[in-house]
Amino acid sequence: MARTVMAYRHSQDTDGRRTQQEEVEIIGCQTDRGVTTYIVRTQDGIECTAIRNIFTNAFYADDVHGVIRVDAPREGEASAM
Repeated sequence: MARTVMAYRHSQDTDGRRTQQEEVEIIGCQTDRGVTTYIVRTQDGIECTAIRNIFTNAFYADDVHGVIRVDAPREGEASAM
């Protein structure tokens, strides 16, 4: 079962300010050198990267620049050529 959290979405910024949160589903995560990047699915079905601010305990989903292409080959999948 996937975990859901409240997150601010980049596309919902108003004049550089985040005003509302939305429930997103965490579908994966990756840690590199102590930095954890989450893969989330928004309510609109967009899969994108997200981070968690440890000081405010808020998640930030980057649904503008961090969008993950659904048709991109995934790790461990054989490429069909």
